[in-house]
Amino acid sequence: MPDSTIDPNVLATLIPIKALSPEHCRELASKSELCTFSKGDVIFKQGQKVEKIIYLISGEVALIMDDEPVKRVQGGSKISKLPLEQGKRYMHTVKALMDVACVKVDPIELDSMLAWDKSGSSGGGIDVQEIAHSEEESDDDWMGRLLQAKIFRRIPPANIQSIFMRLETQHYTAGEVVFNQGEEGERFYIIRQGQCQVTRKTRKNPDGMGLASLNAGDNFGEEALIAGGKRNATVVMKTAGVLMSLKKEDFLELLNAPLLKWVTFDDAQSLVTNGAMWIDVRLPAEFKEKHIKGSVNIPLPLMRVKMGMLDPDHQYLLYCDTGRQSSIATYLLSQEGFESFALQGSMKAVPEAELE
Repeated sequence: MPDSTIDPNVLATLIPIKALSPEHCRELASKSELCTFSKGDVIFKQGQKVEKIIYLISGEVALIMDDEPVKRVQGGSKISKLPLEQGKRYMHTVKALMDVACVKVDPIELDSMLAWDKSGSSGGGIDVQEIAHSEEESDDDWMGRLLQAKIFRRIPPANIQSIFMRLETQHYTAGEVVFNQGEEGERFYIIRQGQCQVTRKTRKNPDGMGLASLNAGDNFGEEALIAGGKRNATVVMKTAGVLMSLKKEDFLELLNAPLLKWVTFDDAQSLVTNGAMWIDVRLPAEFKEKHIKGSVNIPLPLMRVKMGMLDPDHQYLLYCDTGRQSSIATYLLSQEGFESFALQGSMKAVPEAELE
């Protein structure tokens, strides 16, 4: 039930509200409601139309999907600084597990104020460093490490909340296979605890060659999901650990879509005149046969290694024959903070006069 307006100082700790100027924060506070619920009360139901953005201030709630509890959220935790949900309709039913307090914010008012404030218009106002270095110590510290990743600076706040709500926890023993080379890609993984070893079989190395060792906070498994193909490597747990995973459809909607930008050839050429660089992500033999004038060749398998040589102040235009490899490369660069675009229509969209 409605209780009173919220203290602006409390509101200013929430995301993306903290991006607002003090004046706008006070104004939003005057238009928001602090509501209390008793143990057992339903705060909102799955499938209902979202009319207010709701934050948990104190207490604990359960998130229920299709009558099955899937998560708990505690007031004062890092994740409670994000909305309980944000979208057109609620994906969960949220039920109070004890007496709780929530704040309800008008999304139209918030969007309008964010648009006016300079800080709100440049990235949604998420200060991931502040969240990551919060004094609070808990089992959710891995989330703080994850939020430090550059990828989350380019993801809309509502997507970040949805990502954490849809992540599934999976426990592994040392030596256990996460997935094998050649399998269909079904999930994206984030290492919460432990280490993973990445290997790949080739004709010269049928038993597999080591490609990388991954640690807590690293993520993997995106290439097969973006390209719609099979796994190009095997991932095995070097130690016992815990992985957080997203289903393919959730990854494509919440992570890939905001990062993957497409550009027409004409628009790309306009970017080139302003200093953007073409990158051909095909194999060297394919590049040698035909490529866009002025482009450089960085094959997709080498992109992670070579991206350290790229200038973060430049824009990059990536292309291949089908768009699959360039979309993967664009995602890889974007998650590291590079401004990159995939060529729409791939090389078929390039006039012959622009090829050599």
